[in-house]
Amino acid sequence: MESAITEEPRGGSLQLNKRYLAFGMFRLKGGEEAALRAVRPDDTDRLIGLFHRLSPESVYYRFLEARRHLPRSQAELFAKVDYETTMAIVATLTRDGDEDIIGVARYALIEPSSEGVAEAAIVVEDAYQSQGLGTELLRQLVTYAAAHSVRAFRATVHQSNSRILRFIERSGLPTTRHLDGGVWDIVVEIDPELFR
Repeated sequence: MESAITEEPRGGSLQLNKRYLAFGMFRLKGGEEAALRAVRPDDTDRLIGLFHRLSPESVYYRFLEARRHLPRSQAELFAKVDYETTMAIVATLTRDGDEDIIGVARYALIEPSSEGVAEAAIVVEDAYQSQGLGTELLRQLVTYAAAHSVRAFRATVHQSNSRILRFIERSGLPTTRHLDGGVWDIVVEIDPELFR
């Protein structure tokens, strides 16, 4: 089994293996506690499971298209991040020894020349929406991203997705928006100090 602490080859100093990053616990309205942690490569099946528990509306708003399946190859890409230019924080519940992902917040730098602008997305399983989990996932992602030289998130949001538009507005973070063909292109300047 892989250790949570790894040794650097030449420096001899110990360094955290970022696959084991934990971001704490979040209490849901029903009293359950969701664990917040970094996504890992072994989360592929958990991400597919989350996709199948999403309503068609949540799938459409997340992917901007109707989908019936999340291809395994795409789930594998979502589960494999480098913890710097790409990162995802998942919220999990463990029941009867099985861990389920119930929410994900992620970013990926658009390109090296994008000067710290990353595409970002967030999704929470319908049964756990409107409980503050999405806000907490975003708060953790903003803090993490800012510490890794990300200065802004870019999101593509369908114009009818009023829930996420209000969510972004309530964050308190400065935004610029451009509407094109029924889709908002939103850039959110990230500053953990401004996040509400």
